[in-house]
Amino acid sequence: MTPGPILFLFIDGIGLGEDSAENLFSRLPLPGFTAWSHGAPWTQRGAGRGGPLPERSRPGTLARNFFVGIDATLGVSGLPQSGTGQSTLFTGTNCARLMGRHYGPWPPTVAHALLDTGSLFHRAAAPSRSGILFANAYPDVFFERREKTGRWSTTTRAARAAGLRLRTLEDLAAGRALAADITGRGLTVFSGAPHPVDEHRAAEHLVALVETHAVVVFEYFHTDKAGHSMSQEALAGVLASLDTFLLALHRAWPTDATLIITSDHGNAEDLSVRTHTRNPVPLLVSGPLAGHFSTVQDLTGITPAIVRALENC
Repeated sequence: MTPGPILFLFIDGIGLGEDSAENLFSRLPLPGFTAWSHGAPWTQRGAGRGGPLPERSRPGTLARNFFVGIDATLGVSGLPQSGTGQSTLFTGTNCARLMGRHYGPWPPTVAHALLDTGSLFHRAAAPSRSGILFANAYPDVFFERREKTGRWSTTTRAARAAGLRLRTLEDLAAGRALAADITGRGLTVFSGAPHPVDEHRAAEHLVALVETHAVVVFEYFHTDKAGHSMSQEALAGVLASLDTFLLALHRAWPTDATLIITSDHGNAEDLSVRTHTRNPVPLLVSGPLAGHFSTVQDLTGITPAIVRALENC
């Protein structure tokens, strides 16, 4: 049986925190987030319900949906960081333990060989569709700076090493990619940037990409950036946009597709500190392939579960 498509939505820097004044996930109405979690808030209390959530009663909707917290500390002391956390997510190897500590924001040298030869982008290609797509679009200046410094992020390094073409503003204008901020408003300062779209249109573009690929990866990092600012106003704006996008995605979601949402470390759920946190991170899986993710306990389990889902269907 050919598996339905998978969207891996990686949201940087969101953990599952306690209900508090500093946790906007417990204070703001977020109907887009909770539409995917059957009303459970994106907090430790909400994910504490754990396990499979009830199947939706409407005919033709998704068969499985669960929302849990998974470990991002990886058995290593200190605060989790993006470099080792993301390298772990996209390779299935505990890169923090390999490094001997948490490290970031760039992938550590000890993870380079793993990212260059055996990442999710290498392992998830499927012959029945158009393989795997990294959906983020980048302006020309991004490529110029990276080529000059040789310093690529975890996702861009792994995607390039697997032979994927990183998407450009031309792809964004043609609907073949998404802006890192979803709407493209942040790209208007760059020459050749297309006119911004709203979150609903962006969700439609992403669904169209999901329907023509086996696996689509989209990375959203503005949550981590807002978390570091310690500004409730900044984070509220980011969450409002992301929530609108998630609600539009939910309404347009194909019944045969599986959505995976997770993160690399906590941050935005606790604005009382500028640093990352040691909180668990969310794992939301919704769709017919969700059963393959039911045993995931930490960041090492995501890539193997995606590969297992593709191979066993």
